[in-house]
Order: sequence, then structure tokens, then C-alpha cells
Amino acid sequence: MTGNEMDENDLDNWDGFLGSFLSVEDIKDEAIGLPCVAVEIDQENDRPIVVLEQNGAKKKFSLNVTNSKFVSEAGISKPKLCLGKVFFFRKSMAYSPSAKKEVPTLRIAKIDDPEKKE
Repeated sequence: MTGNEMDENDLDNWDGFLGSFLSVEDIKDEAIGLPCVAVEIDQENDRPIVVLEQNGAKKKFSLNVTNSKFVSEAGISKPKLCLGKVFFFRKSMAYSPSAKKEVPTLRIAKIDDPEKKE
């Protein structure tokens, strides 16, 4: 691919161009779950990223230690097994070393497995 050539798919949507990471502002209703449509590795921080779908847009959510522990304790033995699960979030506060203060953050509140519905 040369400088002016782009894969056709690069321009099919805005994913990756703006707001690609899930933020506190994205969660308007904590009762609404977001399905995991992909799992990636965050090369910069060496942690898993779940790619969630919200209103047709893909939003990435990097699993820090706290959220990774929640996922593991929910019985998901490997990061790639998050695929297809539905994630629910709650808003919380956490200390940010870079900001040196408490900041709003998201914590996973619940994970549903649509495959296991009765």
C-alpha cells in the first residue's frame, strides 16, 4: 500500500479514528451490556483489550489488573474466551498516578454468557 492508497475497509466507518476507547461518558445506563466482538493485545501496556460493540461502533476496553482479576474470577480462564460475552460496567473512582488524584473510571460489574442462557 502506497501513501495515497488505502484499503477500502479503512474508510467504511469511523472506528479507530475517534473515540475508539470506551470511556466513562460512553456508559449512560449501567444496565445495558456491551457484547465483546474481538480480543486484542495492548502492545504498549502488555495487557488484553476487549473490543465491545456499542450502538454499531466498536469500543476498546483495556483490561487493567483489577478488571482482569474480575474477568478471571468470573470463570473466564483465558482472555480469548471473552469473545461473545456481554460486559456490564459500573462507574467508579480510582487514583490516577499521572493526574495525582481520584478520577472517574469504569469497572466491570457483571459478565453474561448468552450461550449459557436457560
